[in-house]
Amino acid sequence: MKKTFYTIILFLLYFFSFSSSSRAQLPTCVNIYYDDYDAALTSIFGSVIPFIGNPTGKLYSYDPTVTVSSANPSLNSISLPPGYIGGLTISEVLNSGNSTPTFYCVTDTNAIIQYSYYDPTTSSWVNTGHDPAALNIAAGGNGNVYSLDGADGTVYKYDGTGNATLLIQVPGFMNEGPYDLIADCEGDWYILNFTGMNTPPFLRKYSPAGVLLESWTVSNPNNYEMRFGGGFAIVNNTIYTDVIIPGTNDIGMAYATLTPGNITFNNITASFPTGTAVPVGGGNFTQSIFADLGSCAGAIPTIASIAVTANPDALCAGTSVTYNAMITGGGNSPQYQWFINGTATPGATSPMFTHITGLNEQISCQLTSSSLCVPEQIIMSDPAVIDVVDGSTPLLNYAIDKICNREAIHIEPITFTPKGGTFNVSPSNGLNVNTTNGSIDFTNAAVGNYTISYTTKGNRNCPSKTDTASMVVLASPIAEIKQLDQVKSLCEGSTIRLATQHYPNATYHWWPQRFFEDNFFENEVSGQFPEGTSTISVFVKDENGCVSRDTTTVKLAPCCKFDIPNAFTPNGDGRNDYFGPVSQTDLKIINFSIYNRWGKLVYKSFGSKANWDGKLDGKDMAQGIYNYMIEMYCNGERYSIKGDVTLLR
Repeated sequence: MKKTFYTIILFLLYFFSFSSSSRAQLPTCVNIYYDDYDAALTSIFGSVIPFIGNPTGKLYSYDPTVTVSSANPSLNSISLPPGYIGGLTISEVLNSGNSTPTFYCVTDTNAIIQYSYYDPTTSSWVNTGHDPAALNIAAGGNGNVYSLDGADGTVYKYDGTGNATLLIQVPGFMNEGPYDLIADCEGDWYILNFTGMNTPPFLRKYSPAGVLLESWTVSNPNNYEMRFGGGFAIVNNTIYTDVIIPGTNDIGMAYATLTPGNITFNNITASFPTGTAVPVGGGNFTQSIFADLGSCAGAIPTIASIAVTANPDALCAGTSVTYNAMITGGGNSPQYQWFINGTATPGATSPMFTHITGLNEQISCQLTSSSLCVPEQIIMSDPAVIDVVDGSTPLLNYAIDKICNREAIHIEPITFTPKGGTFNVSPSNGLNVNTTNGSIDFTNAAVGNYTISYTTKGNRNCPSKTDTASMVVLASPIAEIKQLDQVKSLCEGSTIRLATQHYPNATYHWWPQRFFEDNFFENEVSGQFPEGTSTISVFVKDENGCVSRDTTTVKLAPCCKFDIPNAFTPNGDGRNDYFGPVSQTDLKIINFSIYNRWGKLVYKSFGSKANWDGKLDGKDMAQGIYNYMIEMYCNGERYSIKGDVTLLR
């Protein structure tokens, strides 16, 4: 029974020991961590003078996504080591192969300052024996820990194999605050000048080699006061630093969003319970202050990016071009793959790629980041910005090189290479040429000689080239029919002479040919035309092959011819038995009257058949002279005729 009891006791002791070790609050990338110092404040003549005491050994965790309260920040289960004097930061144990984030700090053993870290495997603090060269070790990331001498801005780098070595002295940071650095997963580190006592405030980002990568100006529009300068932290896209809550002596954190080029601290948390000033009388206070802040390197957003440059970036097609990939967030072993028009090029896996580049090729590069910090490890660049032109000698041809004006046609070049150039015409007025496709519109083209030019695209390394084609717009002959004989009716004849302008070596064709016998190939012709309206055309073709046409009409009225006899013999022999107008044209007689010598009316009639048989009321009239009056229309024309006729028996 006793043996069983002791077995249970030993098991419980082992269990609780293991549980205590496993529950150690190692750092996460969500929280900000800070240490704790005793401080006394004395108010003299309205100014508060701080007196910093000793570290308490307490370590606090603050979740910036949760409102400040009695539970946030919270006391961490890990206590700071004996001899702790500051320089709290977060890093993996250097050169251990264990990527678990843990705490680094500076301890003082017998007046010797050295790095110490909390071993996440043994849950104990380990003194490295390495000299940090400055109290404020401040940043850990990508296998390095950085320390800062705030008095002059000197930064040291430590890789875990020996003492920290000098990296650079940051310009413009001398006795500024806070005395702190922050690093990201790539090992790039940040330094904040919030106080701006000697130089304007700034935030800067440096590479592990100490090369300035990015810079921001810092604005503090609410004049937040940094009294102790414990440090700063970056979580996600927000930067935090310790300040005095306005109107109090309590400590909180001012914070701002990281935006390109400028950071404005216009927000502040509530007072931290651990940083509340406690009055002790006589204008004196006691207070727990931040001496240092720490945040995880993985808390700083690291974005993998890749951009491609080309040299040369302006060229003729077929030129060898060297492309370079510039990356951020690639990690220690970035991988590259070059693409041409979206297709991977076998073997093209270096940061530099040389390619004989043709027209319309798009060159891009894919980055596969080895960094565990980036959320998206495979990134494709935009295509390289490059101006590639053909560069070959242009060729321009049209199917014709001359045309007659007044021909409303369009023609396009049968050849123009290479494509993508620009067309122009000289002189610029009188001929319409499309500048893109070279189409020529000859409608209303002015007569003259023109030069059509086609100029290819060029750039600063591949000049444009030009080919030309000549085009002549010829004057077409003028065809205008003139009637030389002003004949209006068949009474005047049916032959009429017509003519148009004469041109040397021109050919003429009159139509219809039936009117012109065999002379219809001359510019002047004679034609036989019938009664009525005839449509006549002439086609003129000059020695250049230009053709013109004109059309007119020839109108000939019927011929109105009639005779009125001066005697007649109404004796019934069938010859000259009647008296009246005689015509082959229909006559419209409206009045036909005959009078004897005493003026007596002896005959009156009308109509086309009106004529007198020499009788009155059926009786023969005596031989003698009679007077007549005739009113009639012939081919629409009115006639009034008076005269005398002899009646013979």
